[in-house]
Amino acid sequence: MGNWDPNSLEGYCYPSTSHWDPPPPRWIKVNFDGSVKQNGAASAGGVVRDHQGNFLAAICSKLYTYATPTAEAMRALIAVTTAQEWATMADGIWIEGDSAITVADLQRAARGHPPDKTTAQIADLFGAFKADNISHIYRAANRVADCVASFSCLDDTEWRRGMSLPLNFCAILDEDRTFCT
Repeated sequence: MGNWDPNSLEGYCYPSTSHWDPPPPRWIKVNFDGSVKQNGAASAGGVVRDHQGNFLAAICSKLYTYATPTAEAMRALIAVTTAQEWATMADGIWIEGDSAITVADLQRAARGHPPDKTTAQIADLFGAFKADNISHIYRAANRVADCVASFSCLDDTEWRRGMSLPLNFCAILDEDRTFCT
């Protein structure tokens, strides 16, 4: 990772099949997930971490939609909005989700062709960063965002570094960090 040139992030990154990959130094990474449960409850979650896998923030919320792509896009929007507070300190932002459709929409939006209003808003937020990357990740490697999205079926929550966090969430963060060393 130490030799990873941020300029090489242009275009598509192949997703890991087994684990979360950290961004390059001085970048932040946002993982997002949205889901619609069988009972109709929709939720969304997003997690912001640094290049060492250190937890910065998580946002989770209930949504009032029955469309999974809408839930995914809304989560990406809220997560990227949350990441704005690190824009002046980070060289870039890497957005990653397990919805191939949403990731493709975000990639189109970043190239100036947003398919809808939500992805256009996300693309506008990328402008706060010097560079950006958007990639697909397999569900098995996006467990931390899924955990946050599942939690938000219960309540809207914002977690920050230094707060007491749910143990299952911390366990997944720790597992992901083992691949950063």
